[in-house]
Amino acid sequence: MIGKAAGLCSGARMNQFSSSLPIWYQLTQILRTEILSGTRRHGDRLDPEVRMAQSYGISVVPVRQALRVLEQEGLVARRRGSGTYVSQPEHLSRETMTSLEALYSREFSKPAEIFERGVTDVPPQFARYFPASAQLAFVRRLAFRDERPWSYGKLYFADAHLDRLTADRLARYPLYRLLQEQYGISLVRSHFEVKAIAVDAEAASLLALEPFSPALSLTSIGFDKDGTAVGAYEMTFPSAPMVIQFETSHDSA
Repeated sequence: MIGKAAGLCSGARMNQFSSSLPIWYQLTQILRTEILSGTRRHGDRLDPEVRMAQSYGISVVPVRQALRVLEQEGLVARRRGSGTYVSQPEHLSRETMTSLEALYSREFSKPAEIFERGVTDVPPQFARYFPASAQLAFVRRLAFRDERPWSYGKLYFADAHLDRLTADRLARYPLYRLLQEQYGISLVRSHFEVKAIAVDAEAASLLALEPFSPALSLTSIGFDKDGTAVGAYEMTFPSAPMVIQFETSHDSA
């Protein structure tokens, strides 16, 4: 009976993985999200590699690769003979304080500017992720880092959550942290799409950029343990120009 239950668990968790991306990469994203969102807290001991592999229905190799990446980022510490533990966030160096942490868990050093907050029809690009919803709550927000404009965009979530997610809270904390703290929603995985764009006039003025200068567009959808979309956002970030350089040799004509 125990073996059967474990098999069912493995199969269910295995369904999280897409065949279009390396499993180690997807597992890294899952564990990183759990750590940065607070689902896994400082001092928590992760399952041994073999047990983790069994619980996800995968081999040990991608588990080791994922843990190696998280160790390099300073999110976990591996203690010989003891196991792997979630690191204390305050001990991370400035270099390892990633943008993902700012997106998921870190309080803003300067309050964001909230330009608009209300309810809207589900945007077409998110309709397939929220099939049961006709409308979503939305927030239009400009966030700062080191006193400078850092990102501008819209956040989307269930309109039932709008009352507790006040403008004051949304000016101080990332969306997914608020959903967890105010509604107990645990984010298990996120889908990201990043595109290089020429920034439009509205975003350019708020991000202190010249119109049509280089920028990055980030779209994300966050899912809970049941695979239900709990939030989404579209953000624009300042970016250096993306240039591809290469050399090649040619046969003599």
